[in-house]
Amino acid sequence: MSEIFISYARSTEAAAQRIAVALRELGHEVWWDEELPAHRAYGDVIEDRLRSAKAVVVIWSADAAKSQWVRAEADLARNTGKLVQLRIDECALPLPFDQIQCVNLADWSGDKEALGWRTVVSSIDALKNEQPSTAPAPVLKHVTPAARETRLAVLAFDNLSNDEELSYFSDGVSEEILYTIARAKGIKVIGKASSFQFRGPDKTAQKIAEGLGASHMLDGSVRRAGDNIRISAELVDTASLETLWSDRYDRALTDIFALQDDIAAAIATALNHHFAPDQARGTIDPTAYDLYLQALAVFAQDLTWENRKKCKELLEEAVAISPNFAQAWGRLAVYREDHAAIVAAERGLRLDPNCAISMAALSMTKSAFTDHAEKLELAERAYVLSPDDQLVAGIYHMVLISLGLLSRACSLSEARYERDPLSPVVAGSLAMAYRSMGRTAAAIATADNAVRDLPDAEYVRFLRGVIAIFDKDIECADEMAKTATVDGDAAPLQILVGFIRAIETMDAATRAATVTQFLHRNAPHSYFVDIGLVGAMGEVDIAMEHLLDAIREGRPLEFTPDNDGRAATDATVTIGLFMPNCEALRRDKRFAEVCVRLGLYEFWRESGLWPDCVAELAEIYDLKAECEKLVGTVERYQAPPAS
Repeated sequence: MSEIFISYARSTEAAAQRIAVALRELGHEVWWDEELPAHRAYGDVIEDRLRSAKAVVVIWSADAAKSQWVRAEADLARNTGKLVQLRIDECALPLPFDQIQCVNLADWSGDKEALGWRTVVSSIDALKNEQPSTAPAPVLKHVTPAARETRLAVLAFDNLSNDEELSYFSDGVSEEILYTIARAKGIKVIGKASSFQFRGPDKTAQKIAEGLGASHMLDGSVRRAGDNIRISAELVDTASLETLWSDRYDRALTDIFALQDDIAAAIATALNHHFAPDQARGTIDPTAYDLYLQALAVFAQDLTWENRKKCKELLEEAVAISPNFAQAWGRLAVYREDHAAIVAAERGLRLDPNCAISMAALSMTKSAFTDHAEKLELAERAYVLSPDDQLVAGIYHMVLISLGLLSRACSLSEARYERDPLSPVVAGSLAMAYRSMGRTAAAIATADNAVRDLPDAEYVRFLRGVIAIFDKDIECADEMAKTATVDGDAAPLQILVGFIRAIETMDAATRAATVTQFLHRNAPHSYFVDIGLVGAMGEVDIAMEHLLDAIREGRPLEFTPDNDGRAATDATVTIGLFMPNCEALRRDKRFAEVCVRLGLYEFWRESGLWPDCVAELAEIYDLKAECEKLVGTVERYQAPPAS
């Protein structure tokens, strides 16, 4: 098999040919799709060649950055450790490839001695002498930091206040310092969920290095007295145990953001990285800041509706006291509904144009069926500004999946997992992303690792059970259901396992009536998830007809509100269409009508960001062609007005 695989956009075929010829002149065996055999399916050949190659050369261009195929090929190469990337124009690389070395050959004339070309050749030679990793999933424990890579663990600072109930305050201050430091270029900061697990006697350099692969750790203490605060902090090299920097700060709480910037700047200086603090964000009333930190603490506990309500109340109090508190407005927007959410998000952005959470929240106010491009742009910009904010990253992840961009969502989850391997939410998201991509072994391995290493995390047991249901492993799902609960007072996994077992014994008529009733159940749920589950149970016609009738008639496709009148809108409700539960529906040609009516096809065509299901369905039918036939012949879905 060929040693080098070349990935490129069709519009740059001449450049690909020039590079292939140059590599062959150096004695390398090269494959690109000019050699595609007529008797084999395109996708099969591509995957075989990709997996057998020792190096994958990705030629980035403006068109390549938009190409679903190039992104998928680059993603596989990155995951298997054999990516060599270069660019031939000034295009912006898509995430996460913009964070990996890329040689600029925009002006390359074919000179074999040019520095850029020699860099490409050197990378290929190095890869040819290595064996790529075939591990099915990342390992949580005993992470070894890469050579010369700075990985900083910001620990939860100790609460030295007289009131033990102020632990939320010290945790919140530590979290805000973490986010501020994370904005420094060149400093990789381990996520909060992982680093905050180390407390008390576990705060040793050896445990931090072994458990998180951290090269450095920042630890300290917080003492609050009224509206004044004292923070002591020290930066330690986990290998040499040397204290690189330490200091103590006595400030008024009105200067809290300036204090966070000061600490971040000192850390960056100690690590020999340049860091420019954010522009001044104004003074914040200590009471408002305290309420904001309480909301962060509630959010960290669990994602229950009751906690969402509590967060909303705390943040509303905070902005009432300090109307110039941009971050509080942004987080409040996540918990508000309809127009109130838009007002809060836009207020946060006016106060701070780089407020990531306000930007992410604004993306969630966009229509699930019309504003796809704007929704994605806002979520992506927010993530670039603050990739370590779990809420910001989670919103971006959901937006990607809601548009069918599974490869990008999977890459995002892997980047998050690398920074925060002990976060149940991050581990669960990665496992589900793998399963949605059809990488079943990696999904199960990641979920099983999380269940093993995070025994108190119900979320990962719940998702492991859901993955088992997708794979028809009801015994495993039942085992997870015995202990997994969601929202604190319900066990939907148990209900689902019982439902599946019950319908297995029903006759056809009873089964059809039962699953139809299931689609009309009166409970908060995602319509598309339920539709997919019915299809996965073998009732594809019932599910598809029910879905198309709802779309054609303009019935609600959003989350069902409960008796408390919770929000009935969500910009990512189509997320269920691209998860494993909807696989059977996607394989039905009528799926094309769903995509056209919901505006998804229009977004894909105009953006060039084609969903992964195009390739998934290639051997069954041409999704693009089926959608194109319907353009202009079917009406777009009109969501009913909010009640």
